[in-house]
Amino acid sequence: MKYNPILAILGFVFGLGGALFAYAMSGLSADLATNGSITLIASILGLIGIYLFEKDYKLAVVQYVIAGLGVLIGTSLIGILGFLMYLIAGIMAYMERDKSGDRSAKFDQIYFYGDEKEIRNRYPDFPTNTAKNMFLWAIPILTIALIILAGVLGNASFQNDLQNKADSIEITNVTSDLKVQYGYYTGGVQGTLTSQRDIDNVQIKGVWYAQDGSQIDQTYDSNIISNIKANQKYQLNIPYYKESSNNPTKVVIEVYDNFGNKPLYQKTVNFN
Repeated sequence: MKYNPILAILGFVFGLGGALFAYAMSGLSADLATNGSITLIASILGLIGIYLFEKDYKLAVVQYVIAGLGVLIGTSLIGILGFLMYLIAGIMAYMERDKSGDRSAKFDQIYFYGDEKEIRNRYPDFPTNTAKNMFLWAIPILTIALIILAGVLGNASFQNDLQNKADSIEITNVTSDLKVQYGYYTGGVQGTLTSQRDIDNVQIKGVWYAQDGSQIDQTYDSNIISNIKANQKYQLNIPYYKESSNNPTKVVIEVYDNFGNKPLYQKTVNFN
């Protein structure tokens, strides 16, 4: 009985689970969709190692390890079980090399005294010639290329989506009712936000700066907008409450989505 195919199938199952989890959570972080794609492709291609084991155990070992690393890179801790299963499958493929279709592993050189085809027909279990499997090394190489391609295309799609969201946002009708009362600033900045497309999990904040460029404060939109629907207007109110000595010269209104760490959109409001 061979155990490396069983472990490879388990690696695929756990990898698939990690990929589906990443897709499900992509609403919180859009780049998780890219990670899910990397994991899914690596998980599927890892199964080819089962076929390669019948040709050359070394091919299977490499294929399993590449697939495991792809799963780990794609979904990190979420895919750790898939990575471990593929890694152990690679170890088992090496330990079970005597069960591989590559029976030449026990021989350094193979010589034929007579017609090779006739000898092989007469003795089906005669050691194989691994040189004939050299073209199969293209499979692990293509696997690496496909995993990299999935990451590159996924990241390009992610960046393009961010840019499209940024281009769809506009903040207009900006006003300010900032004033000093009893030694403190009150009021803030108001405006109207619109978007040409739906955007989920939106956060809007204002970053306040002093004349020397140092940051004084950051405050969030008090209207607490969560999900933006296309072509609808949303009223913003960015409050500011500080001692009058903290005189702001500008506020940068920043719009984030999916709890990202970089703003989709920025608008600077300067004060006289």
